[in-house]
Amino acid sequence: MLKNLTLIKLGGSVITDKEIPMSLRKNILTRLVGEIARAKQEKPDQLLIVGHGQGSFAHVPASKYQTMAGFINEESLLGMAIVQDSAATLNRLVVHEFLKHNLPAVSFYASNTIVTKKRKKAAFCAEVINEYLRKGLLPVTCGDVLVDRDQGCTIWSTEEILAFLAPYFLEQQIQVNKIIHVTEVAGFLDKTGQIVAEITAQNWTKVSQDLHRTRGFDVTGGMGLKIEESLTLAKKGIESMIISGMLQDNLYWALTNRDCVGTSIR
Repeated sequence: MLKNLTLIKLGGSVITDKEIPMSLRKNILTRLVGEIARAKQEKPDQLLIVGHGQGSFAHVPASKYQTMAGFINEESLLGMAIVQDSAATLNRLVVHEFLKHNLPAVSFYASNTIVTKKRKKAAFCAEVINEYLRKGLLPVTCGDVLVDRDQGCTIWSTEEILAFLAPYFLEQQIQVNKIIHVTEVAGFLDKTGQIVAEITAQNWTKVSQDLHRTRGFDVTGGMGLKIEESLTLAKKGIESMIISGMLQDNLYWALTNRDCVGTSIR
């Protein structure tokens, strides 16, 4: 039985400059991957799946072609392909960074394994991701454009993909420890700028009033969607964390169960 699985989401706002199209924050990406590599050395039995947001990469053409809405005009078909290409471009840059740290990272694209119907899962080929984990590989996934039986295509954010995978793994008797969302901010901030240490179904209605608009390019919902997906997972016993990726070693601390700066969703 596979166990001890942690899912990590590297936010698009952290690893790219969301206000400049196709702009990678390479120094930050290198540091974060280095922290994952250090944690993996310390806890070699910990299985990892890494997802990354698209930031200023695929969000830009996705907004231009309104890809979330599907095939809405004569440009939509080519637009879908352009968005997928942009998503894959950033994914290969992230994978390459893991390889430079001697971690056996491989791309895992939802677009090649999931078919949707009205944006909900209609078919899923799980054998690839299962074998990647069994063989000890490190799958790197990302927000992606999927083929949809009703509307032609749609987009699933990295949060949606990880939120889909986590309960699937539970059904397969694979222990999911937690999901760590690495963001540009220190966690969920209230209107005074203070970190909300914990969010639950009981306090979400109140604290959600402090939601701010996502900066830069984002077509998939930003912080609000992140927490909504996390609260759904919390009902299944999976804890999520929203932590700062701008603070050095914060991701390393989270992966090695040390105190870190951020918000827990339970």
